[in-house]
Amino acid sequence: MKIFFRSHLALLLIVFAQGGFTWLYFWFLGFQGWGHILYVSSMQLLFIFAYLAYRWIEDYKLYKWINSNNENKFIPSFGTSYFTNVLHRKVLEEKSIYDQIIMENDIAIQEKVTFMNQWVHQMKTPISVIHLMIQDQDENVFQDIRKELYRLEEGLKTVLYSSRLTMFEKDYFIETITLQALLKEILEENKRLFIQFGVYPNLILDEQDISIVSDQKWIKFVIEQILSNAVKYSTGKSNKVDIKVVNSNEKVMCTITDYGIGIPPQDLKRVFDPYFTGVNGRNYHESTGMGLYLVKEILHKLSHKFQIYSEVDHGTSFSISFNVKE
Repeated sequence: MKIFFRSHLALLLIVFAQGGFTWLYFWFLGFQGWGHILYVSSMQLLFIFAYLAYRWIEDYKLYKWINSNNENKFIPSFGTSYFTNVLHRKVLEEKSIYDQIIMENDIAIQEKVTFMNQWVHQMKTPISVIHLMIQDQDENVFQDIRKELYRLEEGLKTVLYSSRLTMFEKDYFIETITLQALLKEILEENKRLFIQFGVYPNLILDEQDISIVSDQKWIKFVIEQILSNAVKYSTGKSNKVDIKVVNSNEKVMCTITDYGIGIPPQDLKRVFDPYFTGVNGRNYHESTGMGLYLVKEILHKLSHKFQIYSEVDHGTSFSISFNVKE
């Protein structure tokens, strides 16, 4: 209704201005037959309001469609007037063009994701072979090689999940997950990380067998990213990372706390921005600036609330809130 009146506001103003001019004109001439003027003006208003009523009935579907959220891809006929018919044909033509562009972009994105998945899996093979070749070697040079291999693995994983994120709606499955089992699996798979950096996890469970609702693949990647940062930025300052799980008020809070270098206040507000590395990323470890960005995007898509707290030289805590599965 608001759009309708605003679109016809100029017409209404012209009508009232015309009526006012007519009254002033006859008053200036000294005309005394005000009843005739009132009759003519009343008929003019009646015709105008009848016209507006007709236009409202004809264009109601158009205004309703404009005010809707347009989630339905079907575009109804807007009315029987010449304008609405022309508009309807134009909208359908534009929609057809953009639907084609969207379909082509979806195909291109899918092809890109497929290529990245294949490439990452191909790169994992030589990395695994190198691990096997040096598994019995304990010299310092081989320890350095293991650290570089870890960085390669982490980079490949970031590339993989970054490409999959564009197709997240087609690549997630919400299920019931036993958090204790998931955390133990993550710690087991990342043993080399803890050994290489000399920082070890301390798992603290409020109770056993807590079940949460999430996507196991995506949330596993999130926890691994947070844990990886906690370990790397604890090197040389602390030898432990706490992983604490607390169940309260139908929510499960999983907090990963390190006692490392912490994040400067000026960087804390930007750590979730893509490609932002900050002071720590430049001074301590080479960083892509994509890890925490992916963490934020994934948690938002999974509807998990999170918060981060950090203090320079005292460490960083990252908490994730999960819904509990009774």
